Amino acid sequence: MMKGRQIPLTAIQAFVAIGRYGNFTRAAAALEITQGAVSRNVATLEALAGRPLFTRKGSTIEFTSMGSQFYDAVKDAISAIELATQQMAQKRGMHDRLMVRTSMPTFAMTVIVPALGAFTADSHVHVDLITSLSPPAPQDEFDVLITRDLTLPGTESWDLIREELTCVGSPALVVRHRAQAPQNWPMIAARSRPDVIVSWAIARDIAPDRLHVGAMYDHFFFAAAAAIGGAGFLVVPRLFVLDQLREGTLAAIDDHIVGSGATYAAYLNPRSSHVQTAREFCRWLKKMLRERVQPR
Repeated sequence: MMKGRQIPLTAIQAFVAIGRYGNFTRAAAALEITQGAVSRNVATLEALAGRPLFTRKGSTIEFTSMGSQFYDAVKDAISAIELATQQMAQKRGMHDRLMVRTSMPTFAMTVIVPALGAFTADSHVHVDLITSLSPPAPQDEFDVLITRDLTLPGTESWDLIREELTCVGSPALVVRHRAQAPQNWPMIAARSRPDVIVSWAIARDIAPDRLHVGAMYDHFFFAAAAAIGGAGFLVVPRLFVLDQLREGTLAAIDDHIVGSGATYAAYLNPRSSHVQTAREFCRWLKKMLRERVQPR
């Protein structure tokens, strides 16, 4: 511990920049300071270390043993400080950013995330997406909540799309079992939504307890990958596997589509200071989902 001395964070930042860019000149340009200032910062650290941290080879540098150890110890911390500072600065103008929260990880991964690039290109609004299964607390920061099973009473809401269920498997598995009774199909399921297989079975007039469910996966995106690999048939919201159905990596066991009775909805946080941007996002999301499910 350096008693009575301040930790030279500016010098450490310059040191890390040299490690990133490979020489003093590029580090100085990245930090927007003079090369002389970079050299003085390095001299400060080397005086503390009592030995050199770099060796110079022409226009490039190499770490000494101590320099390499120190770089490995501080580079991630400096990166974290820089990122936190950038995010703090960005929050001044949050009209060009939205924080979207969802309780549906598979929906986020398979539907929202792949489409966000198009939204940002059109609107110049960047979306920070977080997932949480818990109901939002009053102090939680977000602009839009997308959910199937949570509500924000008394807030502006958008009905996005009704959930439809289908039973899918690998094409080879479908060919092998299509002529058999459902009670003989090998099934897999997602622990996060045990209700879907029950809803589908009841709608198809099949006793749920007669279905043979083997492997269980935490979320649909794991279970869908297993279904593609031939592990079994999966009852899944059709929206989550549209791409795989169109690509042919999954096939529906039949043409029956079952409504689960659930609706995906978006809620605007009443505490958001970017309500108009949040509305534009909800309007875009509803239109995107409607176009996604239309036959191609």
